[in-house]
Amino acid sequence: MKGGALKTPHFLVRLLAALILGAAWPLAFAPFALWPLAIALLFGLFWLASAEERPRRAAALGAVFGFAAFAAGTNWIAITLHNFANMDWALAEGAVALLAACCAVYPALALWLTTRFFVGNARLLALPVLWILGEWARARLFTGFPMLATGYTQTHAFLGGLASWLGQYGVGLATAGVAVILVYMLRRRQSRPVLMGGVAALLMIYGVAMAAASVSFTHPAGKLLRVSLLQGNVAITEKWNAGKISDILHHYVDLILRTPPNTQLIVLPETAFPVFQTEIPGLIAQLQRWSAMHHKILLIGVPEDTGHKYYNAAMEIDGTAPLRWYRKEHLVPFGEYIPMPSLLTSLVHHFLPGLGSFSSGHGPYVLPVDGQKAGITICYEESFSRDVRKGVEEGATFLLNISDYAWYGHSIAAAQSLQMAAMQSLQEQKPDIRATNTGITALISPRGQVRAQLPQFVVGTLNEAIQPMAGETPYGRWGSLPYLLLSLILLLMAVLLSRRRSSSRQQEWRGSRYCRG
Repeated sequence: MKGGALKTPHFLVRLLAALILGAAWPLAFAPFALWPLAIALLFGLFWLASAEERPRRAAALGAVFGFAAFAAGTNWIAITLHNFANMDWALAEGAVALLAACCAVYPALALWLTTRFFVGNARLLALPVLWILGEWARARLFTGFPMLATGYTQTHAFLGGLASWLGQYGVGLATAGVAVILVYMLRRRQSRPVLMGGVAALLMIYGVAMAAASVSFTHPAGKLLRVSLLQGNVAITEKWNAGKISDILHHYVDLILRTPPNTQLIVLPETAFPVFQTEIPGLIAQLQRWSAMHHKILLIGVPEDTGHKYYNAAMEIDGTAPLRWYRKEHLVPFGEYIPMPSLLTSLVHHFLPGLGSFSSGHGPYVLPVDGQKAGITICYEESFSRDVRKGVEEGATFLLNISDYAWYGHSIAAAQSLQMAAMQSLQEQKPDIRATNTGITALISPRGQVRAQLPQFVVGTLNEAIQPMAGETPYGRWGSLPYLLLSLILLLMAVLLSRRRSSSRQQEWRGSRYCRG
């Protein structure tokens, strides 16, 4: 061992360290929002992995970290499974563990690829690229699961300034890059040039991010739009109780009637009306007449029955004009639809009778609102940047989401979702309004700042005004393409650096062999 080098701990100790680091990963996200912790935890994991020469052991470190991170950070899923799928806690936690194991494949693969194909400094260059590419793939494969992606930790931090240019994956790449630079500086801490170069690289990354944040790609479009976001706080046990439907409808109608006179848009949460529109034609007709009389547009979460398909939908009432619809496209597997129905339908219906019967919508992704365009998403669609972009590509001047997080009780799920929504606003530089059943109902500025919100688990109305914004950010126009091109360039540099290192080693070996001969 060279003088001053850090001693590498025993592998079992490193596995335990990776487990602890992963378990702390959710603390970097909302509601805790300890954003510097994300860099510190990645620094710890990357330091452990970069010293490992066996790909399988590096993969094990990534798997243990990922399993602990997702088991701790998405444990709110167990609440739904226990409370509404009639699973006992052991089975519900087992399902979460299975999901965590599946998600852990991506960080494990990232570390395996890094160790298997790269050496020396090339490994450190490739490490953050492959780490974030794993997150990008996780959000796309098998319907996608974007939770706990690195970039979201920096939504309200300096590196978040890159969001409108490179999206949250670009932000994540910068975050992981900072962690790798710190690892490199620690490993070469006795070299003054390395330390100075590392500090310069860190200053450059943060300087670029701060400069990027100062650029405005969107501009005000039209006048302020006054909105009322209704939070009904209806318990799930009542919402789907046939005997409570009439009370729920009256509850929301009462909230509608009590909105301020100058409100232009009233938004109700996802499935606020827990019946098909075909079952309440009289109520819809009354709301249409009221909308025309008071010059207010209503957007209501209500399941749609088209006669041959069912949709989780948003219905727009604009006076006596024909009803307009947004039909949710990105459905929740095992909740709104059943993958491989021939194999799994009977099992799913054993726990959740009647669920899994929604069809996927196919646009349009905007609805006209008093001369503006609302880019609409329902529930966790807002967690997928590519779903939000569909509305922006159709000219949305503001974002709108309706959700119901009552399924997850008093957990961190709603706060995580709000943080992801703030990143969407930051990426697109558009205001975002969110109406939810039990919270968090909020208004988010084009800079990703939560301007106003209602407390959770209360009945209330959030009355605010937003400024619609026209124009596109680089991310809004090209999506993940700039981030992917940057990742490709960095990977090619890592490949060339690794080959040069391997070639240099071979020449040294041949030279020493020749001298011995």
